[in-house]
Amino acid sequence: MPNLVDKSAKYFAEARHRAGRRKSPWNAILFLLCGGSAVAIGYALFRAVWRFHVAFYPDHQLPQFWQEGISFRSFVLSFLMVFGLAPGSVAAGFMLGNLLAWLIPPARRVFDAESGGFPSTSFRASMGCLFKIAVWTLPGGVAVALAAAYFLKSLR
Repeated sequence: MPNLVDKSAKYFAEARHRAGRRKSPWNAILFLLCGGSAVAIGYALFRAVWRFHVAFYPDHQLPQFWQEGISFRSFVLSFLMVFGLAPGSVAAGFMLGNLLAWLIPPARRVFDAESGGFPSTSFRASMGCLFKIAVWTLPGGVAVALAAAYFLKSLR
Protein backbone atom coordinates (compact mmCIF):
# COMPACT_ATOMS: atom_id res chain seq x y z
CA MET A 1 0.00 0.00 0.00
CA PRO A 2 2.79 2.54 0.72
CA ASN A 3 4.03 2.02 -2.85
CA LEU A 4 0.62 3.07 -4.22
CA VAL A 5 0.57 6.12 -1.96
CA ASP A 6 4.08 7.09 -3.06
CA LYS A 7 3.19 6.64 -6.73
CA SER A 8 0.03 8.73 -6.31
CA ALA A 9 1.87 11.49 -4.50
CA LYS A 10 4.57 11.55 -7.17
CA TYR A 11 1.98 11.64 -9.99
CA PHE A 12 0.09 14.56 -8.44
CA ALA A 13 3.30 16.48 -7.75
CA GLU A 14 4.36 16.04 -11.38
CA ALA A 15 0.86 16.97 -12.59
CA ARG A 16 0.96 20.16 -10.54
CA HIS A 17 4.38 20.96 -12.00
CA ARG A 18 3.11 20.34 -15.56
CA ALA A 19 0.02 22.47 -14.94
CA GLY A 20 2.21 25.38 -13.84
CA ARG A 21 3.64 25.71 -17.34
CA ARG A 22 0.28 26.71 -18.86
CA LYS A 23 0.28 30.49 -18.51
CA SER A 24 -0.75 31.93 -21.88
CA PRO A 25 -4.24 33.22 -22.73
CA TRP A 26 -4.36 30.59 -25.47
CA ASN A 27 -5.06 28.03 -22.76
CA ALA A 28 -8.44 29.65 -22.11
CA ILE A 29 -9.27 29.18 -25.77
CA LEU A 30 -8.05 25.58 -25.59
CA PHE A 31 -10.31 25.03 -22.57
CA LEU A 32 -13.32 26.45 -24.43
CA LEU A 33 -12.59 24.46 -27.59
CA CYS A 34 -12.15 21.19 -25.72
CA GLY A 35 -15.12 21.72 -23.41
CA GLY A 36 -17.38 22.90 -26.21
CA SER A 37 -16.37 20.01 -28.44
CA ALA A 38 -17.00 17.48 -25.66
CA VAL A 39 -20.49 18.91 -25.03
CA ALA A 40 -21.29 19.02 -28.76
CA ILE A 41 -20.15 15.43 -29.34
CA GLY A 42 -22.01 14.23 -26.25
CA TYR A 43 -25.19 15.97 -27.39
CA ALA A 44 -24.90 14.56 -30.92
CA LEU A 45 -24.34 11.04 -29.59
CA PHE A 46 -27.30 11.35 -27.22
CA ARG A 47 -29.54 12.51 -30.07
CA ALA A 48 -28.44 9.48 -32.12
CA VAL A 49 -29.19 7.17 -29.18
CA TRP A 50 -32.54 8.88 -28.72
CA ARG A 51 -33.40 8.24 -32.40
CA PHE A 52 -32.50 4.59 -31.86
CA HIS A 53 -34.78 4.51 -28.81
CA VAL A 54 -37.69 6.15 -30.66
CA ALA A 55 -37.37 3.56 -33.45
CA PHE A 56 -38.47 0.95 -30.87
CA TYR A 57 -40.83 3.18 -28.85
CA PRO A 58 -42.28 5.77 -31.25
CA ASP A 59 -44.75 7.13 -28.69
CA HIS A 60 -41.91 8.39 -26.44
CA GLN A 61 -41.23 12.11 -26.65
CA LEU A 62 -38.01 13.82 -25.55
CA PRO A 63 -39.82 16.40 -23.34
CA GLN A 64 -41.07 13.44 -21.28
CA PHE A 65 -37.50 12.33 -20.56
CA TRP A 66 -36.64 12.51 -16.82
CA GLN A 67 -40.04 13.75 -15.77
CA GLU A 68 -41.23 13.93 -12.18
CA GLY A 69 -42.31 10.59 -10.74
CA ILE A 70 -39.93 8.47 -12.83
CA SER A 71 -39.43 4.91 -11.56
CA PHE A 72 -36.04 3.74 -10.34
CA ARG A 73 -35.65 1.31 -13.27
CA SER A 74 -36.47 4.00 -15.84
CA PHE A 75 -34.16 6.46 -14.10
CA VAL A 76 -31.21 4.04 -14.15
CA LEU A 77 -31.71 3.20 -17.82
CA SER A 78 -32.16 6.83 -18.85
CA PHE A 79 -29.12 7.77 -16.75
CA LEU A 80 -27.07 5.17 -18.66
CA MET A 81 -28.39 6.54 -21.96
CA VAL A 82 -26.98 9.96 -21.09
CA PHE A 83 -23.92 9.36 -18.94
CA GLY A 84 -22.69 6.16 -20.57
CA LEU A 85 -21.64 8.40 -23.44
CA ALA A 86 -19.75 10.91 -21.26
CA PRO A 87 -16.23 9.40 -21.03
CA GLY A 88 -15.99 8.78 -24.77
CA SER A 89 -17.50 12.18 -25.55
CA VAL A 90 -14.95 13.92 -23.35
CA ALA A 91 -12.01 12.06 -24.92
CA ALA A 92 -13.26 12.70 -28.47
CA GLY A 93 -14.10 16.32 -27.62
CA PHE A 94 -10.65 16.93 -26.20
CA MET A 95 -9.13 15.47 -29.34
CA LEU A 96 -11.25 17.75 -31.52
CA GLY A 97 -10.49 20.77 -29.32
CA ASN A 98 -6.76 20.07 -29.44
CA LEU A 99 -6.92 19.71 -33.20
CA LEU A 100 -8.84 22.98 -33.63
CA ALA A 101 -6.36 24.82 -31.39
CA TRP A 102 -3.43 23.24 -33.25
CA LEU A 103 -4.82 24.66 -36.52
CA ILE A 104 -4.26 28.20 -35.15
CA PRO A 105 -0.53 28.88 -35.84
CA PRO A 106 0.12 31.34 -32.94
CA ALA A 107 -1.55 28.98 -30.48
CA ARG A 108 0.42 26.04 -31.84
CA ARG A 109 3.71 27.90 -31.30
CA VAL A 110 2.75 28.78 -27.71
CA PHE A 111 1.65 25.24 -26.89
CA ASP A 112 4.81 23.76 -28.42
CA ALA A 113 6.93 26.13 -26.33
CA GLU A 114 4.98 25.30 -23.16
CA SER A 115 5.33 21.56 -23.72
CA GLY A 116 9.12 21.76 -24.07
CA GLY A 117 10.90 19.98 -21.24
CA PHE A 118 7.80 18.08 -20.17
CA PRO A 119 7.71 14.54 -21.50
CA SER A 120 4.41 13.23 -22.89
CA THR A 121 2.84 16.69 -23.20
CA SER A 122 3.44 17.38 -26.88
CA PHE A 123 0.53 17.55 -29.32
CA ARG A 124 1.33 14.12 -30.73
CA ALA A 125 1.72 12.45 -27.32
CA SER A 126 -1.46 14.06 -25.96
CA MET A 127 -3.47 13.07 -29.02
CA GLY A 128 -2.11 9.52 -28.81
CA CYS A 129 -3.17 9.22 -25.18
CA LEU A 130 -6.60 10.71 -25.88
CA PHE A 131 -7.01 8.34 -28.83
CA LYS A 132 -6.28 5.33 -26.62
CA ILE A 133 -8.84 6.54 -24.10
CA ALA A 134 -11.44 7.18 -26.82
CA VAL A 135 -10.88 3.76 -28.39
CA TRP A 136 -11.78 2.12 -25.09
CA THR A 137 -14.51 4.43 -23.81
CA LEU A 138 -16.44 5.52 -26.90
CA PRO A 139 -17.53 2.11 -28.26
CA GLY A 140 -18.28 0.81 -24.77
CA GLY A 141 -20.26 3.91 -23.85
CA VAL A 142 -22.26 3.81 -27.06
CA ALA A 143 -23.00 0.09 -26.50
CA VAL A 144 -24.19 0.78 -22.94
CA ALA A 145 -26.33 3.73 -24.08
CA LEU A 146 -27.89 1.74 -26.93
CA ALA A 147 -28.65 -1.20 -24.65
CA ALA A 148 -30.23 1.14 -22.11
CA ALA A 149 -32.23 2.82 -24.89
CA TYR A 150 -33.53 -0.55 -26.04
CA PHE A 151 -34.58 -1.67 -22.54
CA LEU A 152 -36.15 1.68 -21.54
CA LYS A 153 -39.75 0.69 -22.19
CA SER A 154 -41.35 3.36 -20.04
CA LEU A 155 -40.37 6.96 -19.35
CA ARG A 156 -42.27 6.77 -16.04
